[in-house]
Order: sequence, then C-alpha cells, then structure tokens
Amino acid sequence: MHVRSFLLFLSVFIFSICGYSQNSEYDKVFDETSRVLLSSNPKKALNNTSYLYKIAQNNTERIKANILRATLLRQYGLRNEAVSVLKQADSIANADLNYTQLARINGFLSTLHREYEIYSLGKVYLNKAVQASKKIKDKAEMYKFLGNLSQEIAYYEMNSSRYPKAIKQLKNGNMLFKKAGPSIDLNFQTAVNDELIAKNYLSLKNADSALFYYNRAKSGLEASQSSESPLKGFILNGLGNVYIENANFQQALLYYNKAERIADQSNFFTLKQEVYNSLMDFYKKNNNKKYIAYNELNLKLHKDEEQSRKAIADDLIKTLHKNQIKSQTQYKKSTLIITAAFLLIVLLTIAFFSYRRKQDFKNFASSITKSKTAKKESTKEYMSEATENSILNSLKESETSHFYLNSEISLTTLAAELGINHRYLSYVINKNTEKDFAGYINELRINYIVERLRNDPNFLKYKISYLAELCGFSSHSRFTTTFKKITGHSPVDFIKDLENGTNA
Repeated sequence: MHVRSFLLFLSVFIFSICGYSQNSEYDKVFDETSRVLLSSNPKKALNNTSYLYKIAQNNTERIKANILRATLLRQYGLRNEAVSVLKQADSIANADLNYTQLARINGFLSTLHREYEIYSLGKVYLNKAVQASKKIKDKAEMYKFLGNLSQEIAYYEMNSSRYPKAIKQLKNGNMLFKKAGPSIDLNFQTAVNDELIAKNYLSLKNADSALFYYNRAKSGLEASQSSESPLKGFILNGLGNVYIENANFQQALLYYNKAERIADQSNFFTLKQEVYNSLMDFYKKNNNKKYIAYNELNLKLHKDEEQSRKAIADDLIKTLHKNQIKSQTQYKKSTLIITAAFLLIVLLTIAFFSYRRKQDFKNFASSITKSKTAKKESTKEYMSEATENSILNSLKESETSHFYLNSEISLTTLAAELGINHRYLSYVINKNTEKDFAGYINELRINYIVERLRNDPNFLKYKISYLAELCGFSSHSRFTTTFKKITGHSPVDFIKDLENGTNA
C-alpha cells in the first residue's frame, strides 16, 4: 500500500469537505472525529461516523459521514470495507446528481484500487471522477478536483515508471490549482506536487531539476497554512538524496538529520521509513555500525507498525460486526412489530367486515378470489423488443465498468443502479445468456480473472484466495468450484499450464 500519500490525502480530504453543513452538532462531531479521533481513537471515530450518518439532515452530510468512515477504514488497511462504504455514498450522490461528491468518491475509489495494485479497475473509477469533475458548475471547485485528479493520474504513471508523463500531469495539476483561486491553500497544494515532480526528476537522474523543485516545494510549504506538515520531512530527505547524487555527502547528511528530527517529532510511519532507508544507504559503505543501527530501527518500525495496525484493524472489524448484529437485531424487532401490527389490522378488518356482511360472505369471498386471479394475471408483463434491446445495451455498457467484481452485487442492486425493473432485468439475462443471474455474474467474474492471468504475469504469483477476492467471490472454495465448472480446470492447474506455456 502506498501509505506515503495518506497524510496528504487526509489533509486535503478534511479541508475540502468542511463548510457545507449548517448542523452544529454534526459539525462539532465531524470536526473532532476527522482532526483528532481518526488517529488517536479509531474505535470511537468509527462509532462517531455511524452517529454522524444517523443525525445527518441531508444527503451531502450522509456522504461526508461515509467518506470519513471510508478514510478511517483505509487508514487501517480495511480496503474491502472502505470500498463498500464508498459505493453506498456513490449511490446517494448518483441519486442527487451531486457531481462534486461523485468526483470525490470515485477519486477515492481510484486511490484505493491503485494502492492495492488493481490498476485496471482503479482507472475505471479515475475516469468516472474526471468526467464528474468536468460537470461541476462551480469553476473553482471544478479546477480544484481536476488538479487533485492530475496528481492521482501521476501516481499511475509513476507506478509504471513513466516519469516524464508523471511530471507533465503534476505540472498540469499546478496550473489547475492556480485557476481554483482562493478556495484552496495554493502554496500547500503546489508544494505537494513540486515534491513529487522533484522525486520523478531524481528517478530520471536529473539532479539539477530535482534540486530546483525540492527548493520550490520547501518555499511553498513554508508560505502555506500547513508549514509544519510532515511533507517538510519528505522534502528535506529528498534534498539529501539530491546531494548524494551530486556526491556532496556532508550536505546530504545535514538534510538527512533534519528530516530525521521531523520524522521523530511527527511519528509519521512512512516518513520514518523513507528517512531510515536513506540513512541506511548513506552509511552502508562507510560506517557499518550506524548502518546496522538504522537497519534495526527500520525493522522495529515495520514490526511495531504492523502489530499496531493489525490490532486496531481487528478491533474495528469486531466493532463493525457488533454494530451490524445490533442493526440486524433492531431491524428484526422493527419487522416483527410492523408485521404484528399489520396482522392485527388485517384481523380487525376481517372481523369488521364479517360482522357487517355476514349475509354476503359468499359473494365477498368470491370477489376476493376473482381479485386474486386478476392480480396474478396482471403480473404477466409484456416487454417490447425496443425495451429488451435497451436493457441489454445498458447491461453490456455496465459490464465495461466491471460492476460484477463487487462481492455485494445482487439482481436488486444492479437493477436499481441501471434504473430497471428487476423482473425485466432477470428476463433479459435469462433470455440472452441462458443463465440465471448468479450464473451470469459468475461467468463474467471467471472470464475477468482468466483474462488477467493470461495478460498480466503478476497475477500468476497471487494466492488463489486473493484472486477469488479480486473478482468478487466471497469464498475460496466457491471460486475454485466455479472456475473449474467454467474453464474445465482448477485455478491451480490453469496457472501451472500458463506458466508452462501449455494454456493459450
């Protein structure tokens, strides 16, 4: 996971979604949760996001609560849970045609999938975010989002070692931020981009350009509203790397030491990791004792971070399950009460009519029977060829967005997304694929993972359980059974054949 960008993402997230609400209680809880509890008390933060959703007075506040919840889940590595929450927010934003929130949500989904190296699906969400941004009526808001998305595009280019293209995107992002005007902290936003531009130039072994942009990032950060951000540590560490490239070891060590002090003060994991790695490389050839010391610090850092993150993640999962069980229990109680009330009303109604119409009971029963028959006949629906073709086209178009990779997808949710009667949708799927909904979805999932296995060698290294999760299966065994049913081979045998070159 590219945790390095998390703090920067978090700061942009907090400041970009504040200021929309007039709900004082909501604002108070949201501010405390996002600025303090997100890092200091994640369990309380999780409960607060549920409370925020409950007291929200409009859909914008509900979306904000969900994005905050997803931010927390992402922070502790719970990607699937974060994606599920964001998709709920996406449904609300789509219903309102809220392009600002759609841009934010899909940009977030892109980041999540990129961090877990699911690039193909991540780019689908990135494209949705770009298209939504272009529809934002407020020009300043539009430029702000397009600027942030230019940075997201740059990360994809960096992951593919296309550094010149990444630099181009980041420079374009700076131009867009300038167009956004006073609605953003321009100095901070451009400092973030300039630091990344310098990093790309350093990867290209262009030390002079890297030095220029690191210094520009440093000046921009000092003039920003977040001058003490951990970004300062990344910039100073980058300057140290530049001076190493220029063989100025004394100046490099000076910057490394400054970066280390900021890393220790901020206790920011990724900054510590980056600084320790730089110091390990620095001392590797000339001071074995210090090299070993920083190596041990690095190992301890990873171990402590992993244990802490796992403990918090486990606690959050327990809280999620507890809240889910509580919600289900409340739902069952509510359902029982409503059902009992309905039955009581029905019984009272029957008693009333029975009392009033004893003499006409036979006629009444006959009319009820006729009514039921007519109702059954009325459920027979006629579908024109034009309607069927329209639904089929919507379905095919939806397939291109890989909706079937969502493990929570169902006939009802898909029908709601497409704005189609679920019986119509079921009829079209059955007629055109000769499969029920589950068979149709499972075949799409298996075809997707087969294509990835054939075209991306990295997929051959993944565990079967991870492949199952990637394409939307909730269990390893179900994935294996379905895979063999559709391809005629088990996933293990299929991968072995691909590795041996015997499976085209």
